[in-house]
Amino acid sequence: MNPQTFGIKYNTGKIAPVQCVKNDTLKDLNIKDTCFALMIIYEGVAHFEMHGKTFEAMAPCFVCFDESESPKLLKKRGLKCDSVYFSPTFLNVNMSFSRVHSRNYEQVAEAHDLFLLKPFTDTKRYVFPIFDVCLENMKRLFSLLETELKEQPDWYWSCRSRSYFMEIILLLERTYGLIGQSNSVERASKILNPHLKSAVIYIENHYRHAITLDDLVKVASLNRSSLTQLFKDELDMTPIEYVWYHRMNVAKKLLEYTNLPVKDIVNRCGFKTVQHFSRRFEESFGCNPTAFRTAVVSNRIKNLGL
Repeated sequence: MNPQTFGIKYNTGKIAPVQCVKNDTLKDLNIKDTCFALMIIYEGVAHFEMHGKTFEAMAPCFVCFDESESPKLLKKRGLKCDSVYFSPTFLNVNMSFSRVHSRNYEQVAEAHDLFLLKPFTDTKRYVFPIFDVCLENMKRLFSLLETELKEQPDWYWSCRSRSYFMEIILLLERTYGLIGQSNSVERASKILNPHLKSAVIYIENHYRHAITLDDLVKVASLNRSSLTQLFKDELDMTPIEYVWYHRMNVAKKLLEYTNLPVKDIVNRCGFKTVQHFSRRFEESFGCNPTAFRTAVVSNRIKNLGL
């Protein structure tokens, strides 16, 4: 399988190294040396064989393989699954197979805010749970990704599809950290308290909407003061400060790795106006969004060569 989506009306000739398969039967898993595979299993169960060993994927869950794998579907029952087959270069041109698998990739990724893709390159585990609160958001993001690639409504179809996929990968990497698989220095990856974990997961799946402290109190099953103290103890910020912190980090990723207009990012990340976003962004990162985008892309080209 060599996943490719071709520009039709806009950006004719452009090739995005990604392909969405809705209601995937998983019959064709010939991904070796060609692509990564992300399966989003909403219902049912699938059994796979890998390196002579079998494992089970029970819904709701992610199943992740990199291009070095030769997975085989043995059997399935009541399976409802959407899949994304992709090259890491879909996320950024610098994320080639060789670079992602290189010994110093984690240092490179941290220096340039690249995705680690640990759920795909971890050879000890292929299946990761999808928290119940994430399920509808995952369906929404896959649908938006698939629609953007299929309909290509304007010149930004490639960037916009990448942005939706980035959100999926952010949620996947958060899950990887929260279940104790990651040594990442990201603060929220170290969360142990189940009440705090519930609140953080809720925020990261609903940040585009208005979120109140009462919403988080309800989700976490704690009173206001207890929840606020938990956030301060583990994350050094209040619950609402974390909402803005996460919104800002998603916006930062979109600026770094897409050419989406700032106004689109503003709407996606829960800010009221461009002015509001620009003010908060400059307070957080010391420059306006446009200057940040220019500088970070220039720095990446200078240091990584692409």
